[in-house]
Amino acid sequence: MVDDAFWERSWKSLEQETISLYLENLDDSADPMLEFLHQRACRTICDAGCGCGVYSLKLAMHGFSVSGFDISEDAVSLTVKLLSDRGYAVHGFHTASILSTGYPDEAYDAVVARDVLDHLPIRIGKASISELLRITRPGGCVLLTLDRTDAEYESEPHVGNADDDYIYTDGKWKGMVFHPYSLEEIGKLTSGYRARLLSSTESGFLLVLEK
Repeated sequence: MVDDAFWERSWKSLEQETISLYLENLDDSADPMLEFLHQRACRTICDAGCGCGVYSLKLAMHGFSVSGFDISEDAVSLTVKLLSDRGYAVHGFHTASILSTGYPDEAYDAVVARDVLDHLPIRIGKASISELLRITRPGGCVLLTLDRTDAEYESEPHVGNADDDYIYTDGKWKGMVFHPYSLEEIGKLTSGYRARLLSSTESGFLLVLEK
């Protein structure tokens, strides 16, 4: 189960100062995801779970044609404003579930989902891969980032279920879901798909699924 209301509350209460801080960190330092997209000569990108739009903006700044969606209407509004205020096109941004994005088949060269699937129960995460691949053209790809657990994820009040999903029961993350990923858990998530690990750090993983 996913508490959509958690994300509505989160994006509705997001302060402009926080967005400004995100933008300050929007630099040209090495970004393996961007580098991979350029290497693949991708042009059209869907930002799945676009949040407040900071990464959508980064993609647009690097020459990609970007659309995107989020389950939160407020998040999509923030994204549209962020891009349009800077003169970038905002066609194709809308509110949608990751299980039913509303885009046509094979609409994009690539889909990116940064810090999205690890905030879904693993069963929904696996089902969402099928939908993200549906909107990817043949020869295209889906890029995912997945977090490992850390002290904060472990210390905030939560319960676990049979799939090892964390459901936060109190505190600042009440209602949020997190699935901590390891190499073994990535195998469970991507079983049956053409998946490849691109990078692994202390904080998490970047992987690609080929269409």
